[in-house]
Amino acid sequence: MPPKAKFTREEILATAFEMTRKHGIEFISARSLAAELGVSTAPIFTAFQSIDELLSEIAEKAKQRYGAFLEEGLKEELTFRGTGVAYVRFAKEEPKLFSLLFMGDGKDEVPSHYFPTDDHSSAILEMVMNRYGLTEERAKRLFNHLSVYAHGLASLFARGRCVFTMEDVRNMLSEVFFALTKEEK
Repeated sequence: MPPKAKFTREEILATAFEMTRKHGIEFISARSLAAELGVSTAPIFTAFQSIDELLSEIAEKAKQRYGAFLEEGLKEELTFRGTGVAYVRFAKEEPKLFSLLFMGDGKDEVPSHYFPTDDHSSAILEMVMNRYGLTEERAKRLFNHLSVYAHGLASLFARGRCVFTMEDVRNMLSEVFFALTKEEK
């Protein structure tokens, strides 16, 4: 009978996720994780078929963490601004996870558009269309502008280069949003 595993799959993943939050995804290897756990690499490859499988699960946990930030933003009266602020706050509070999710290594396929295609984006787009009387095309264009603007602010925070407060971010996103919606009408 094989010896009982010292760590469960969930414990290994939780440790790898915390290492990613602290050091970044590029720090994760079977050896670095084994060293953190104080074991050989064998338990890691017992729990996961490959390091790629582990990295994929870390990315899923990062998406869930980001989703929690977005859910908070969706509760704000101005949902569009709320989600933009949540995006920037995620970059500020979780810079390594932000880098993992939104600042890839450049090896990915070049996108044909910027508009995200997740459930949150669809809900936000619909809210903007209904609240401001915009067509889907105009709302997407507005979303693209603000997404790029928010990404710039978030990137500054993620890299520790931002001189703005979160209140500044709220005001800046509002100013750009209202300037663009005025132009769209």
